[in-house]
Amino acid sequence: MKRTLFLLLLAATPALAQGSNIGISQYPAPTCTKPAAVDEKQKPKPPPEKFNDDQAIAYNKRVDAYNVAMRDYNGRLTAFNGCIQAYLANGNADMRRIKDALDAAVAAANAK
Repeated sequence: MKRTLFLLLLAATPALAQGSNIGISQYPAPTCTKPAAVDEKQKPKPPPEKFNDDQAIAYNKRVDAYNVAMRDYNGRLTAFNGCIQAYLANGNADMRRIKDALDAAVAAANAK
């Protein structure tokens, strides 16, 4: 048992250098923050069939503001996705290192 614990601790040490999610007491949840979606109320309503220049200008400004909000949201969503993908990659690497350490412990126990 002590040997297995030692091997697990030994396996966790390189994890810190290789990218890891392993915590002290339990496996941590991701720290990624999902961005709030753009409020549907911000989406401009189509202009009336007959509109004047002022209405067209106001509508175009609302469309521009909505597009800016969507670009910002898409950028934050891309960053969120990158954060989640890194969390998953680190978690998979942690599982491989733990499995390798367990396999080595079993092989060592069977060799004696």
